[in-house]
Amino acid sequence: MTGAVSLAFRVPAIAAVGLFALGCGPGGPKRAAVEGTVKVDGEPVSAGTINFFPADGNGPSSGGVIANGRYQIAAADGVVVGSNRVEIFGSKPTGRKVPNAARPGEMRDEVAEIVPVEWNVKSKQVRQVEAGTNTFDFEITIKK
Repeated sequence: MTGAVSLAFRVPAIAAVGLFALGCGPGGPKRAAVEGTVKVDGEPVSAGTINFFPADGNGPSSGGVIANGRYQIAAADGVVVGSNRVEIFGSKPTGRKVPNAARPGEMRDEVAEIVPVEWNVKSKQVRQVEAGTNTFDFEITIKK
């Protein structure tokens, strides 16, 4: 696991994924809806993000928010049909308060990344997305 990472840190990344996806009009690549669940050691990820990147590097990426262990990406903003590399991020409160960089003088709840780097920045997870609605459930095991 990595150190404390604010969920707010990932919000710009989600926005960037969304803006990149807007560049594809009706003549762009075929997209599909994707949904499913994400668990770490059997527990649903309460807050996080999931991103899909075309494995060949051609086409837009797509992503969504994980809430209460579930995610859903509509076909309109969907994942490019074909082989996609998957990155998953999830966090949970540590129980500590830390200074809020966005609002000096205020404190915020500290959160820690709970998903190992092998599932996000170093992910080799690939899923084959087909036309229609795809369901991908992810069971991430950390404890041995």
